[in-house]
Amino acid sequence: MIGQQVASYLSENASQLALAESARFEDFHRRIAFVMHDIKNLASQFSLLARNAELHAEKPAFRADMLITLRNASDKLNALLARLSRYGSGAIDRIEPVNAAEVLAHAMERFAGNPQVVAGTSSQVSILASRHPLEQVLVHLIQNAVEASEAGMPVIVSLTADGADAYFEVLDSGSGMSADFVRNRLFKPFVSTKSGGFGIGAFEARELVKAMRGRLEVESREGLGSRFTVRLPLATPSRDYLYNAEKVA
Repeated sequence: MIGQQVASYLSENASQLALAESARFEDFHRRIAFVMHDIKNLASQFSLLARNAELHAEKPAFRADMLITLRNASDKLNALLARLSRYGSGAIDRIEPVNAAEVLAHAMERFAGNPQVVAGTSSQVSILASRHPLEQVLVHLIQNAVEASEAGMPVIVSLTADGADAYFEVLDSGSGMSADFVRNRLFKPFVSTKSGGFGIGAFEARELVKAMRGRLEVESREGLGSRFTVRLPLATPSRDYLYNAEKVA
């Protein structure tokens, strides 16, 4: 009986060690998938830049845009290196008051040469967020909207505030998604409708927004387009919201 009990404990310990090792490998593979997704996006930017440089390298305006693109790509690579230690832990940079309009403007700079991306309303508000992860989310949503839209169809990006929250909206009139896809597959890792896609971007965007105590909401209709809304708390809620909250209390 003692021998059986010892064997049972040893077997259980071996199983726990195997599970722990499996979890470490799963975390490692997840980190690699996120890294590959980000590197894939950067490689696409560099490829596009190289192709355009062959045609427009002599133009001063193009050279200025090229420097901005290279600077942004360098910042993204540095941010990627900084984020590697955070994958798997759910952690992000500290949450602090940031100027929402400045973050949006910085994200829009990535698409300065694309006439499809149109700036809508932009409220000057301060939100509680982490600057670099928020910019990463916005760039991903805008890029996805551009890829889902036909050439020349606008992608409208806006920032509004209401009550205790600020709302970043990315609206396109592209191919759209079915309700079933949005409900069951959009935020599932490693599921992608794009050829060669990793299926990581939407999942990562939602997790980053959740880590900033916000919400990522989606409205979409097949053949009509999609609206992605990032909702984050204001650093200081509006007076009307505080007044109404006091009345309810």
